[in-house]
Amino acid sequence: MSSRRRDRCEAALCLHGEGLPTKEIARRLGASRNAVRRWVRAGRFMPYRSAPGSSLLDRHLPFVEARWREGQHSATVLHRALHAQGFIGSYDIVRRWASRRRQDAPARSPSARVPSTRRITRWLTADPAALSREDRAFTEALCSAAPKLKQAAEDIRAFADLLRQNDPTGLTPWLEAAAATDLGGFVTGLRQDEPAVRAAIVEPWSNGPVEGQVNRLKLIKRSMYGRAGFDLLRQRVLHAA
Repeated sequence: MSSRRRDRCEAALCLHGEGLPTKEIARRLGASRNAVRRWVRAGRFMPYRSAPGSSLLDRHLPFVEARWREGQHSATVLHRALHAQGFIGSYDIVRRWASRRRQDAPARSPSARVPSTRRITRWLTADPAALSREDRAFTEALCSAAPKLKQAAEDIRAFADLLRQNDPTGLTPWLEAAAATDLGGFVTGLRQDEPAVRAAIVEPWSNGPVEGQVNRLKLIKRSMYGRAGFDLLRQRVLHAA
């Protein structure tokens, strides 16, 4: 099995070097896309790691884990305490365990998991009154730790209010105030096309229908990827219209 995996890995690397995409490599080799990605990322064959065997420390793990949680992180002291409990293994076993234990990140409870960047962005740019108590507490703690982030979120919400109020008179003061913040690059882009921004504030028109048609065209194109040419794509687009 290891030899077969090695052959497929080497074949995947060769196909990747020829410029083939991951999906096509996986199809040709009969492998999963994740496996191909791992091989390409490593750049060489990576054998499976064998599971660690049993250790003389295993039966004493509850004791040593309890001492570790109490704050005793010295391998020497732990080995001495284990020896008093009947442990017959060497100091090196305890030292290696302590080294691995120091490298382990503390387990997080489900409630302590960090939300995704997309979700945090939505919370920061939304009306704080519309957030749940837990979400609002999280954003308040985040803004307290990062004052610049708090300022950027307030500026973004102010810009959103300009768009909703259909009043372009506040645009110039907002641009001048935001230019001195971390949103300076965003402000530069707005000023390069300021007439269009002002028109977007006062006009009822939107490019939503255009974006919808573009998305529909891409969906049709992707559904027939690798199966036909432009002529069939044209017929399908016209038929759907």
